[in-house]
Amino acid sequence: MKPSEIVEATMYPAPFPPWSYPVERYYYGWWDPQQPPPEPNDREIKSQLVDRLRDNPHTKDADIRVDVKQRVVILGGDVGSWLAKRAAGDDAWDTPGVVDVSNQLVIRQGAMP
Repeated sequence: MKPSEIVEATMYPAPFPPWSYPVERYYYGWWDPQQPPPEPNDREIKSQLVDRLRDNPHTKDADIRVDVKQRVVILGGDVGSWLAKRAAGDDAWDTPGVVDVSNQLVIRQGAMP
C-alpha cells in the first residue's frame, strides 16, 4: 500500500466516531460518584463486631465488653491469651466503618503466653 492510499483510507468517515466514549456502558444507576456510600452508625458497628467476636473461635468464650463512640471501638474485659486479644483487635479493625480501636483487653493471670 502506498502512503497516498493510506491517507485516502483515513479520510473517509467511519460509521461512528472512532473515539466515542460510551458513558451508559460504564456508569450504571447504582453508583453515584457525587454521593459516597452511607457509613454505619455506632450501633450498627457494635452489632457487627459483637457478632464477629461470637463467631471467632479465639474470642467466643472470652469476656469482652465492646463500646463504640464516634466510630471508635473500645475493647475491655478479660481474655485467656495474647492470641485472643490480637484476634479481637483484628476483628474490630476489620469491621466496616471503624476509624480507630482502643484494645484495653487484659490477659488473665496464668493464661498461656
